[in-house]
Amino acid sequence: MNKKLIFLLFFGLISANLFIFAQRDERRRPNSEEIKELREKRVAFISKAMELSANEAKAFWPLDEELQIKKFELNRNFRRTLAEFRENNGNRKKRTEKEYQTAVNLYLKFKADGIKLEEEYIAKFSKVISFEKIYLYQQAEDQFARQMLNQRRP
Repeated sequence: MNKKLIFLLFFGLISANLFIFAQRDERRRPNSEEIKELREKRVAFISKAMELSANEAKAFWPLDEELQIKKFELNRNFRRTLAEFRENNGNRKKRTEKEYQTAVNLYLKFKADGIKLEEEYIAKFSKVISFEKIYLYQQAEDQFARQMLNQRRP
């Protein structure tokens, strides 16, 4: 039970971070150079917290990159589907209870898919690093996400 709570919290913070970067407002979207710089900062921050050996880093970071790509795709698909739901309300028609139920179920599926993805990669990570380092990774990921959120706040 405690592990699931940690996974939910971890995934929630990461999702929030990805959602913030996806927002369209008066701020400009980060360009590819800024994204690359942010990734490098993230890797340096997390590597320092985890104290990875060279061999561990060589095995771990490609898996992490796969995970980040899959999370991004999951978030993108969810945002697209949610945008379609909102867009279909453009003519201000009254939504049915069934339509709202579908939207709520979509959200729950998104969260469940995120948990499955986390569990899959925790299993992969455990083959190349210890659970202690996985825990440190989760903590560092949360800390980094909070730092980035705080920096983006006006």
